[in-house]
Amino acid sequence: MARSSFSEPSTSRVSFGESARSEHQSLLLSRERASTAASIQSERPIRAPPTWPAVLVSLLHNLSMGAAMNVWLEVCSEVVHASGDAETAKSAAQKYYGRLLAANAVCELITSQLVGVLSDKYGRRPIQILAQVGQVIDYSIAGLCLPTLGIVKQIPAETAEGLLFCSRGIAGFLGNYKVTLQSYTADISSAAECPSNLAALGAAMVAGMCAGSIIVAVVQTMEISFRACYFTSTGLNVCIILVVLTIWKDIAPRKNFTFAEANPLAGAQVLTVSRAMVIYSILVFLSSFALNMFVSTLDFYCRTFLLMDKKFFLLLGFVWALQSLVILGVLQPILTRRIGEIATLTLSFACSSIFYLSFSMLTPSTWGFAYVVIIFFSFGSMCYPIAVGLAARELPPQLQGTLQGAVSILETIAKIFAPLLASDVLIPMFENDGQFHGMVYLVAAVLLIPGVLCSRSLTRFTCHMDASKIDTNAQAAVEMQCEIVR
Repeated sequence: MARSSFSEPSTSRVSFGESARSEHQSLLLSRERASTAASIQSERPIRAPPTWPAVLVSLLHNLSMGAAMNVWLEVCSEVVHASGDAETAKSAAQKYYGRLLAANAVCELITSQLVGVLSDKYGRRPIQILAQVGQVIDYSIAGLCLPTLGIVKQIPAETAEGLLFCSRGIAGFLGNYKVTLQSYTADISSAAECPSNLAALGAAMVAGMCAGSIIVAVVQTMEISFRACYFTSTGLNVCIILVVLTIWKDIAPRKNFTFAEANPLAGAQVLTVSRAMVIYSILVFLSSFALNMFVSTLDFYCRTFLLMDKKFFLLLGFVWALQSLVILGVLQPILTRRIGEIATLTLSFACSSIFYLSFSMLTPSTWGFAYVVIIFFSFGSMCYPIAVGLAARELPPQLQGTLQGAVSILETIAKIFAPLLASDVLIPMFENDGQFHGMVYLVAAVLLIPGVLCSRSLTRFTCHMDASKIDTNAQAAVEMQCEIVR
């Protein structure tokens, strides 16, 4: 694929009022993309299946993840306690968990671009199935490291310590499920629909995480082994395999690839096709880095530094999920129509930064305010689907897998270094009495400030194209409606 230049395309000047009136019927594109108008999927493909099977996969996968993620620290504690490290068990379990996350992310990094280009050649379905097989292996091993339910003996800690790295690595090698899920969603969506449909995936994600937290709460109330959570997760991943096999329908044009394109560094080409795409890439990385700093330490932080009981911690996740469900499913489409995608993206990053700053200030006597400030985190959940949806417009349908592989690499790099920075550096540096324990989240808040500035700068590198002027083959010349920002 030839790389686009960064030269300014010729544009027609229109009045602000005319631009505002037409914005609802237009697509926000980079100026480089608008000048070519090549292969823009301006209408939903005729053969496109409905979106709900993709949303269902997102729901089931995150239901599985929610049931498992909320008890990963229990698995790590089981291994660390049995290894005789009882004096610093909590801190050691958190460090071990951070390293498991990093190991999974390193393996995922190696294959992310390969997963993307393979899905461009062979379709999204087989690659999604492989990703779910990886989750089945991962969760099965993790469950067997916990006390038995009377079915299979518990794996000894000395064996489990290394085995968990292997199972997490296998899950990483078999690929990030979001690569093919987001590619499939882009395949069956028009360019205008794509951000909203990706937001629907996000809404399903938080609904799944919410339901997963309920599963954990039920298991805890029943006072049985948390192994039940992992067995439930494994069963859900098997259900996803059946959904993909029976309901998903591949319609994307196939594209051959060379092994050079499977190199993780090859993704840099698609992420630099325009100045706007470079900014989208930065935004995806920043949001992923801050999010991984947060989610990899939240359970430990709430228990250890905020002295929050497990049931209140699960309730916090439930509140976040309900709020995010409404924001992603209802408010995001309204906001993008009313104030525009760039303004909504900027708002989302600002809310995320405010949340991390506010959360870092909480103490054991004020942790109840977490239920108030969590609304900012919920609004911050809009930034990822908007950024990825806008990035998807920058490339033709046959390169969506390659793009999502490159996006996965950005996320994976964040998944490698964010937990290590949080668990191995910041928390140990500020864990003693009298120190500022919230430094880990203050750093996350500061990291997102450039995201606010980058989001706002998109006004200089994008313009609106009248979608009604693009023919179904997306090859004709178009009328652009841009407000030139000098």
